[in-house]
Amino acid sequence: MALPTELSNIFSNKQKSYKMVLILALLTEMQATGLNVVTLKNLKQRFLSLLQERESNGLTIDHPPEKAGASWNSMTVNNVQSVIATPISALSSILDQNNETIGFKKDQYESWSDDVLRELYNYAQTELENYYNQQIREGFFLKEALSDILSTYIQAKRETFAGHRLGNLVRQTIPTELKKLPFIHSELKITGSIGQGNWATIPWIAIMDKRITETTRQGEYLVYLFAEDMKSVYLTFMQGVTIPVETKGKQAAYQYFKQKVQEIRDLLPLEGMVKDDAIYLTSGGLGQDYQVSTIAYYRYELEHLPEDELLIADLNNAVTNYNEYVTKVLNSNDELEQLISFNYTISHLYAGQGILKYLHDQGSNAISLDELITSQGTVLLSGDDVKQPKERIRHLGRALQDLGLLTINESQFSLTDLGQEYVNYFNENKWVLSDTQVRLIRDQLNNVEGQTPLIRSINKAIELCIELNTFTLDELAPLFIEALGMLQTWGEVTQKQRTIFMLNWLEILKFVTKSGQQYTYIQWEETPLVDSLTVSERVATIKNFIASKGFMYPNHWIENFFLSLKAKPFVILAGVSGTGKTKLVKLFAEAVGATASNGQFTLIPVRPDWSDPSDLLGYKDLSGAFRPGKLTEVIVEASRVGNQHKPYFICLDEMNLARVEHYFSDLLSVLETQEWDNQRIVTTSLIHRDSLQNESDKQVYGNLHLPDNVYMIGTVNMDETTHPFSKKVLDRANTIEFNYIDLGQYPTGDGLTVNEGATVPPNSLLRSEYLQLVDVYRDYKQLTEETTELLVKINGILEQIHSHVGFRIRDAVCFYMIYNERFDLLSKEAAFDMQLLQKILPRIQGSHSSVKKALLQLMQVAQDRSLPISEYMEDASKVYLSMETLASSKYPQSARKIAFMLRRLEEDGFTSYWIS
Repeated sequence: MALPTELSNIFSNKQKSYKMVLILALLTEMQATGLNVVTLKNLKQRFLSLLQERESNGLTIDHPPEKAGASWNSMTVNNVQSVIATPISALSSILDQNNETIGFKKDQYESWSDDVLRELYNYAQTELENYYNQQIREGFFLKEALSDILSTYIQAKRETFAGHRLGNLVRQTIPTELKKLPFIHSELKITGSIGQGNWATIPWIAIMDKRITETTRQGEYLVYLFAEDMKSVYLTFMQGVTIPVETKGKQAAYQYFKQKVQEIRDLLPLEGMVKDDAIYLTSGGLGQDYQVSTIAYYRYELEHLPEDELLIADLNNAVTNYNEYVTKVLNSNDELEQLISFNYTISHLYAGQGILKYLHDQGSNAISLDELITSQGTVLLSGDDVKQPKERIRHLGRALQDLGLLTINESQFSLTDLGQEYVNYFNENKWVLSDTQVRLIRDQLNNVEGQTPLIRSINKAIELCIELNTFTLDELAPLFIEALGMLQTWGEVTQKQRTIFMLNWLEILKFVTKSGQQYTYIQWEETPLVDSLTVSERVATIKNFIASKGFMYPNHWIENFFLSLKAKPFVILAGVSGTGKTKLVKLFAEAVGATASNGQFTLIPVRPDWSDPSDLLGYKDLSGAFRPGKLTEVIVEASRVGNQHKPYFICLDEMNLARVEHYFSDLLSVLETQEWDNQRIVTTSLIHRDSLQNESDKQVYGNLHLPDNVYMIGTVNMDETTHPFSKKVLDRANTIEFNYIDLGQYPTGDGLTVNEGATVPPNSLLRSEYLQLVDVYRDYKQLTEETTELLVKINGILEQIHSHVGFRIRDAVCFYMIYNERFDLLSKEAAFDMQLLQKILPRIQGSHSSVKKALLQLMQVAQDRSLPISEYMEDASKVYLSMETLASSKYPQSARKIAFMLRRLEEDGFTSYWIS
């Protein structure tokens, strides 16, 4: 027969034998006395006798608590009270106890037949035997495990971390054993940690429902937290703090935690759990984080750890509350998707790209959800399988359906006509929308028929942006949330989050652009922006702007700086201190609308201790979160769709205080991977998506490449405190020297602002237009061949001292010469003079006679005349002392530098381009 409901599950939670022994003792005593209620003393004796009998027979049995006695046979009725109190309390739903007697609750007992009592006896016997059999197999007790950690952890922290037994206990044994409990279902993930590489201040064992979170860094979960002093352990229902604090800032995150704590406490019974913030784990910085994020908890002290019966009962109660919360969250999400008009972020479109591509590749037939799940590694654009692919694909599918890109009919997915066209215009990087894809979605927004909630909400946001024109997040948020009808439903933090999500949509779809904290509505055109001035007019405007600021530079320097950036977005400004190298970068940037205030000009002082790219690009901290470097922050901003038409300048001040080849190596390599992709220049990734752990980091920094609107300029001083440049660096840059300064120059003009005289030019002014010589050879065949012939002649000279150049420099010089001819900025001779000075001479250094011979031969090229090389090998003073002759050379800037290098060689026995 089936037991009554109140009896059917009384042994479902058991980590000791005491509940079953208690029921057997009670039923046996009732049978022996014929009474419905027995004395507590007799029950204790019967309870003890059952345990002593088993112990005497050498059978498996739970050992008594240490404070109660060394064995059951050594105990008396008087000291059984501490043991029997726990099962009596655990069975209080069916038992009544007063000071002297105990029995089943009267109203329940009177409704039972004799058969019920016999069935209960058999049930207790069966469960007891099952329990003992389980103990024979495993012998695990939660109390003992918790006590082990609390008692030994402080000493363990003085021992070697790797391979320590506590690591195995926390990470493997306890999670494995907890998973065997009947109330731990398959959706619950259990994991523990004592630290990553080093001992954690607070070890933990977490229980997370995979449907709402799989990391302790965010979301809600249960977790055992051990106090730093190891005097207590808390079983807590709490929120992950790391990601909310990183993304919202501590103040906003704390407000969010407190609001969430109150919501959940109002939502759940949490019976028996403490609901306050008096959870004290550490005296350090983590303490307040735990307090504000904790919803409810149990506290267990080392000296008074409960028996397993109570520990498991508490865990069961916590899991029951947690399950109820998860169910409400999942149901709430389903309701929100139906009722709320805006429930998808731009990441839904990015992540859904894989689904669209897969459907396209399989032809025109509909694809089932099961097939998409089977192919989730491809469909979800992820190297790792998603834990809940069915829910993930369905959710992404609904977002894509709202955009009109696919249809879902009884779990069958198929592309719409719009979806078919959309897929035809994928970028190579599926996480970036092409201009054509942006236009297709924008056109869909204008389709008045059958507008979905997502499209209606985007259009409403666009209306508000047009009305505000320029605005901040705080100004848009209340208007947008009110338009959605959710002003009274969502808290302030949620309102801002939803508004940020919408602004991400509008930014990617090129309706708004962001500068600092300001957003501006823009009229986007798919065609490239064109400067209103010719290039020569624009360069003249830049020169006038710089002059108006009181800074004077030698003739042709601004033209040369412009052409150097145009040929390659990496330039080195070298020279003595105080000659205006950094100022030139700043003023040039301001002249084209790039300032520090709008984020388009960034000065990064180089530190002598920089030794690897992490100092510029960023690094992962011990928690696995990515900490971006300053350069990465600029690249992220420059890569935003609304900013791609703007130039961004990065000035690496005193670039050679550290070894450039060490900290700048990744950038140098990536510069050589430039290629065209959908009318933009892209490179290989600086930060690979697979190297990042957090999804939020992957979205922002994953596969980040060097965009074509970022220009890097390094300023260098060459003295005994700095490092020389390798040929790897010199090959990739134009080196402009600032050693010849005319102090007899004075400011002119009244100081024009950047916007007076001309509009701000687009990035196309500076962006390279050629990446390979084949791109331009046919149009500039004669100039290319003339330039190359000169370089061949020079290379023959350089080969004698192993300083000859390769195709990279050949192409860069040709590009410089072609840009110069196109824009009519310098004479052909002046342009090649600059390239000889900046691309060839910096490679030359040494003390050997062959270096001197090479310099004399290069002087012949610079002066375009024959020299008595053998005579000058003995004494070259006639070459470098005749300033009039140098000034009349075909390439006077190079001639003067060669003369300087020859003089240094004769006077010091060593020469270099960099000796000042």
